[in-house]
Amino acid sequence: MAILKKRFFILIGIFVFLTISILFTSIYQTQSSSNVVVIGSKNCTENQIVAEIIATLIEKNTDIKVKRKFNLEGTLICFEALRSKDIDMYPEYTGTAMYAILKDQRKLDNQKMHCYLKNVFDKRFEIQWLEPFGFENAYVLLMDRKKTKELKIFSISDLSNHIKKNKMQIAFDPEFSVREEVASINKNYDLDVNYKLMDQSLMYFSLAHGVIDLANGFATDSRIKKYDLTILKDDKKAMPSYIAAPIVRKEVLQKYPNLASELKKLEGIITDEKIKKLNYLADEKKQKVYDIAYRFLKSEKLI
Repeated sequence: MAILKKRFFILIGIFVFLTISILFTSIYQTQSSSNVVVIGSKNCTENQIVAEIIATLIEKNTDIKVKRKFNLEGTLICFEALRSKDIDMYPEYTGTAMYAILKDQRKLDNQKMHCYLKNVFDKRFEIQWLEPFGFENAYVLLMDRKKTKELKIFSISDLSNHIKKNKMQIAFDPEFSVREEVASINKNYDLDVNYKLMDQSLMYFSLAHGVIDLANGFATDSRIKKYDLTILKDDKKAMPSYIAAPIVRKEVLQKYPNLASELKKLEGIITDEKIKKLNYLADEKKQKVYDIAYRFLKSEKLI
């Protein structure tokens, strides 16, 4: 009888021990998984670099774990991932938010646009715009430099006059082709541009080798210099400014009070020249995005 009692209490002890162990493990795993922020990026080099700068800054300076969901296809998919809580933050551009997300073509200066977006996104989506990184990556129209001199096309107004008299081979990437910017260019310059679709990765090379005459691009892309291309002046200001800044779900900032102060360290720290250099290191020197971001943060004494 004594042996049976002893065995009973041993079994009870083992059961209690296992129950407590499972309970603590479950609590630890829940806490660990909840102490994670998910950072997204679009499918372009620059957005991935800036997203990695954010991710590395958080990892090195806080106890918050970071999960990366980079290379999401395009603006609307990235923004929908943010709204549906698949990601917690990503780098966005003011003009893109106005034209592509809000479908709003009103013309505002940089400060007013950022203020407007802060108010609208907070009220409508419970998403907060933080302070800009310090650079602008505008959508631009590009031509080969030799061709611009030959045809005397230096602005979109010059381009408009030429297109009305002569045919040009024009290519836009799929995302740009459906954006409000194209409608705005047509309206402001009295154009009806006929274009074909081409992947962004092919357009710069195609411009430089005469396959096409005109294409859209990004002002901070290192390939503009590499292929000796010219940015046509938007003399009627048909396109908005594209100031880069982090956008974050409001509840994430409330959950991690120190997150906003860490991200504020990036305010104004990435200039146009700096982002061009970082893009060049990734696109032309084929350096890893993590290495580029890490060295940048070290050089700025942010980690």
